[in-house]
Amino acid sequence: MPNNASALPSVGTRRRVAWVDSARCLAMFFIMWLHVGEAPFWIPRPVGGGICLFFLLAGYFMPREAARAAKRALGLGLAWAIWTFLTFGLYLLVWPGLEWTWARVLGYGAAAYNTPLWFLKNLTLYQLIIAGLVAVRILPRCNWLLVIVLAGMSYVKEPAQHEALRFDWMLAVMLGYSLRCVSLSSIEQWLQRHVWYVLAAIAFLLLQREFYPLFVKWQGLSYYRCSLPIAQFCYAVLMCLAAMGLARWFPRVNHAMAVAGGCMMFTYVTHTLLFALIYHYDMPRWCGFVYAAVGIALLTWLYRLLAARWPRVMNILTAR
Repeated sequence: MPNNASALPSVGTRRRVAWVDSARCLAMFFIMWLHVGEAPFWIPRPVGGGICLFFLLAGYFMPREAARAAKRALGLGLAWAIWTFLTFGLYLLVWPGLEWTWARVLGYGAAAYNTPLWFLKNLTLYQLIIAGLVAVRILPRCNWLLVIVLAGMSYVKEPAQHEALRFDWMLAVMLGYSLRCVSLSSIEQWLQRHVWYVLAAIAFLLLQREFYPLFVKWQGLSYYRCSLPIAQFCYAVLMCLAAMGLARWFPRVNHAMAVAGGCMMFTYVTHTLLFALIYHYDMPRWCGFVYAAVGIALLTWLYRLLAARWPRVMNILTAR
């Protein structure tokens, strides 16, 4: 597969890599499909990989300097605060009959399962932690040591809800940050060169899920409540490989997906507001695949329209 690192049309000034944004779009599609309801039984598995991919990329593209990293984290925090206010207003004024709680609006606790604001909140805190570790010079000296420690702490008997601060999500951010020592083009070329070995390893690891019940039974753990971040990483890598394949064989499809992936934060944060009508008015959910595809296209168009008119406002809302 050829190296596809061409810049995409974007309202921002940051150079974007096509297959990376395409992988973001693919991850976002699975998540939105699950959120709209009535998704196939296998959808939750790649969804975990999609969330993992978001955190991996956030760590990889995180600024190296402590001051810039902290500024980036504070920008995410500001975006989270603004979206919290907007969400509260929409729930209270536009859909007064729709059930809401402060936990759902702010993105914390078990009630936050159907709002993406927990993602912004957690990512803000993870990046502040890394910025602090850089400031006291623990990082980058102990990158891989912290990755190993977090990997061990991620396998827990009673994992927290996905919106809580979790070791496996922090592991994904830390791993992405540590991989920054390798250029993105080098990672891409290595994956392309060893694609069949990578796929074989992923297939082997995912098949091991059949043997996990024996392992956790031996450990006295509960299979369905045991955190297994290795599967999340496998699905995240699969999404990257799928995006690289699209870049080679279906460049136009890849380009369209990459444009949508470049608007990922706006789409991810706003999509539950779009789908709130589906939940509230009990609209049919059997065509979740179509809802997700149309939703991504519609919100991408809306973002680019708003960004063309109010670029500074949209940059704040998406922490650019």
